[in-house]
Amino acid sequence: MKIVELLNRANSGYPDGFLSEYYDESGNYYPGSGDCLARFIVSEIIDTFNPKASDDDQLRQAAMALRHAIYDIEAVMDSLYYEDDGA
Repeated sequence: MKIVELLNRANSGYPDGFLSEYYDESGNYYPGSGDCLARFIVSEIIDTFNPKASDDDQLRQAAMALRHAIYDIEAVMDSLYYEDDGA
């Protein structure tokens, strides 16, 4: 699988297909504007892409990178919802 194929697949699941604002027809990062989450997702997929990996491994790695991001975002959300009383 080529990087652009992986990005297009991810883009098919993103509202309004806005991920495509952040990569070109070759799958290279493109500095679009307007959606920081879309930019982040494209950046994570590009950064973790291994062209030598099988299609399944590429899909798994991209999903794993995004899952780690979800855990980090949830930790931040928890810190906003639950006040630390210093104890």
